[in-house]
Amino acid sequence: MVAMMPAGVAFSNRPWRTGIAGTVWNGEVGIAGGTKVEWNWAPLRSLTSLGFAMDWKATGPDTDLGGRGLVRFGGTVLDKVSGSAHASLLQALQPNLPFTCDLVTQSEFDRIAIGGSDQMIAGKLTTDPGTCTPKGGGAAVPVPSLLLTAEKIGTTTRIRIAPATQRLQTLIEATLTEDGALTVRMTNEGARVLPFVGMPAGASISGVI
Repeated sequence: MVAMMPAGVAFSNRPWRTGIAGTVWNGEVGIAGGTKVEWNWAPLRSLTSLGFAMDWKATGPDTDLGGRGLVRFGGTVLDKVSGSAHASLLQALQPNLPFTCDLVTQSEFDRIAIGGSDQMIAGKLTTDPGTCTPKGGGAAVPVPSLLLTAEKIGTTTRIRIAPATQRLQTLIEATLTEDGALTVRMTNEGARVLPFVGMPAGASISGVI
């Protein structure tokens, strides 16, 4: 019975979900925008990690992304994440973002841990040039190729977004602590290049994820 448990048990209906098939152990879920995420249970890693471990892959328009995942009480860990993804994938999963983007990203992350007491991000993401549009109205804004880097130093992950061709120029900087406290600050140059984000120059926001 457990082996045949339908995948819908793990992925309840959400606005971003367009369909679901298979079982909790080997299944797939459709995401608004045309992307499909497939996963396969990894039993040995599940036993050694004391959680639900899986290998996963997302495919769709401008998307070919994959890695390993671990779901355990209080948090989710993604390892060895690599590949390309259209920005619509993030927009479907984070509908509260104040903007939408039409661009493609390239990811290389060793680890993304969200939830629990050991949260961190390590890796980088680059984007192709594209456009982003504020949801509140306004014209699409041309966006240059960007580079996001994340590095854990001590107990804090330091995140930085810069133009890919001018890596010493910081647009947005952020910190994430192991307990999930996130602080994001917009620089003067960031407010000029990324006005669709809606944060004025020098502004910062803090919260817990």
